Amino acid sequence: MANAPVQNDRYSSLIYRIQNELKSRILNGDIRPGDKLPSEPELAQELGVSRNSLREAIGLLQKEGLLLKRHGVGNFVTEWRPIVRGGIEKLTGITEFIKAQGLKAESKITCFKVSRCEDGICERLDINIGDEVLLLETTKYASEVPVALCMDIIPKALVEDFDPSKIHNSVFEGLRVHYGIDIRYAECDLIPMLSDGELSEKLDVPVSTPLLLLEQLHYDFQSRRVLYSRSYFPSGRFTFKLIRRC
Repeated sequence: MANAPVQNDRYSSLIYRIQNELKSRILNGDIRPGDKLPSEPELAQELGVSRNSLREAIGLLQKEGLLLKRHGVGNFVTEWRPIVRGGIEKLTGITEFIKAQGLKAESKITCFKVSRCEDGICERLDINIGDEVLLLETTKYASEVPVALCMDIIPKALVEDFDPSKIHNSVFEGLRVHYGIDIRYAECDLIPMLSDGELSEKLDVPVSTPLLLLEQLHYDFQSRRVLYSRSYFPSGRFTFKLIRRC
């Protein structure tokens, strides 16, 4: 038992050595943006390590945004280019953005609760202070890398027998199909900020990482205020394009 910590330290040291070797190849240009890494067996043999150790090191590089896993294809070098790109002129769910890039999209519920509405949010949703609201928090992944943290708040009076599993993959589609709420437009604010400890942990980024906060108030076809959302996007993993016309 006394040797276990030493073995764990050696294993961790090996993983970071592999990670640093691959990172050095990427940053030095030996492996260029868009290049596919060799297969795991081939790369493990070249580096003289086990496939398990290599896999963990590759996972760390994916979290850094240097590698991108394309499901069923392999790992590709991204360098510092964003993983997901999309326009914000059209109301589209984040998972749809991710799928449009040819990436594996995944949504995980990190929090769901019924709570009493606070003053500022009540004003936005045009409901009374203390009215019940549904708070749904989800993390969005692109090929296993967290690219967004979303907090959606819905007046409880608008839905009956609410089931978060029905909407967390696509809030717009879920509300329309299961609850008859057809969102047509939104007011949007883009706010630059830095991640605090809580956001950093949930998005798996260092503290003080630049984030883009997309704050939106959504309206249905009757111009009712039906959804207030705050979505946090780490710099380097998600970028937006806005087309402006005369």
